[in-house]
Parts: sequence; structure tokens; C-alpha cells
Amino acid sequence: MSIKKECSPQSTPENCKTCGNRLDSILCSNPDVLLMVEKARVSCRFKAGQMIFYSGNDPLGIFTIQSGLVKLEVTSASGAAHTLRLVGPGGTLGYRSLFANEPYHASAVAVEDCELCFVPKAEIMNIFKNHPDLAMKLLSHISKDLRLAEEKWMDQMDKGASERIAEALLFLQDHFAHQNWTRREIAQWAGTTPETVIRTLSQFEKDGLIDQTDGRSIRILSKEKLRDRAEVR
Repeated sequence: MSIKKECSPQSTPENCKTCGNRLDSILCSNPDVLLMVEKARVSCRFKAGQMIFYSGNDPLGIFTIQSGLVKLEVTSASGAAHTLRLVGPGGTLGYRSLFANEPYHASAVAVEDCELCFVPKAEIMNIFKNHPDLAMKLLSHISKDLRLAEEKWMDQMDKGASERIAEALLFLQDHFAHQNWTRREIAQWAGTTPETVIRTLSQFEKDGLIDQTDGRSIRILSKEKLRDRAEVR
């Protein structure tokens, strides 16, 4: 990705100071760090479906999400895409690879139109050098990400496709209710194929768990029964 092509400098200080997501950000919740971020950041806009960065590329800095939704995905040896995480406003992208000093393990794709802030690597290193207290906040953030990844991995191992799809519907509805998800996107999150998702959703509809009459939209009719199908307790 070309940062210069997708991002433009933003020098208006009040943009950061009035940002509704700054208190949730790893970097911007600290007022002193916020001043450093203001001087270094560039604003980036991506359309739905655009790549923010590619797996295998070297990290150039850290992105924080101002608006929109981004998915981190990997591609298996067979060519199937799998969604690792979904990151919304206030979330941060690229920190693990940056501090591990290794290429991106996953690609970041805009699920919907997004506005992101990008802070270059040199400035990030300077921020952490001058504010070592941020390291504990970053460690806490990474630990939570690891726990969620482990839980998702265990579900992939222990549950069948039907249970994973039911759980995916519940998760996506609870966390990203504004977004209409394609059958392919649900499959990528649940670790299965679009064809399996289509068949399973059809069965869920016959069982009275969901309604699909509104085209792409999926309406959950019985959350409790869907939780039972997902084996969520």
C-alpha cells in the first residue's frame, strides 16, 4: 500500500482533541501523547473492499480507526480466506507486526468505508520511548486480543459448521448490527464455505430461527434458540 496515495496530512489540532474515539485508543487517551500524535499523523480514507495493508508487507506504522469497520484476514494454502478479527472505531491495526519487527501476518481490508489515522514507525517508537507507561496498556490490549483469538480457535476445533455459523450470526449481530453481512463474509468468520452457510441458513429459516426475506439482510427471530444451536452458554 502507498501511504502517500491513500493518506493526506491533517494539521488541524481540534480533529484529535474532539475525536470521540481517543479515550478508547492505545495512544490517544494520554493527553501528552495526543500532542505527539497530532503532529505526526496523516488521515487515510478507504472505500469498502479496499486493502489497507497486505500480508507479507513490512509494517510502516500503526493505524487507528476513526470510523468504519476493518477485517483482518488470512488466506489458507487452499486459497480460502478466513477472518481473524473485526476492528471498529477506536481500534488499532498493525501494532503486533510493528513491535515484533516482522511482516504483516494478515491482510487488513475495509468492510465499509473507513477513515483511519496513520502514525509512522519512527514517531511510534519515539512515543513509546518517551512514554513507557503505554507499554503496559499495549500489553493489556495484546493479551485481550490473544484470549479472543484462542477462544475463536477452540470453537473452530470443537464445533461443527452449523454451530459455528449460529455463533457467527450472534457475534456479528451483537457487535456489528448495522452491517449486512454477505454469506461469503459469514463463511470467512465461521471457518467454512459460502455453500455451507447458504444451506445452514436455509435450515435455520425452516426451523424459525432467522428470517431472510429481506434480501441480503438476516433477521434473528429467536436469539435463545440460536444460542442453543450454537451451544453458547
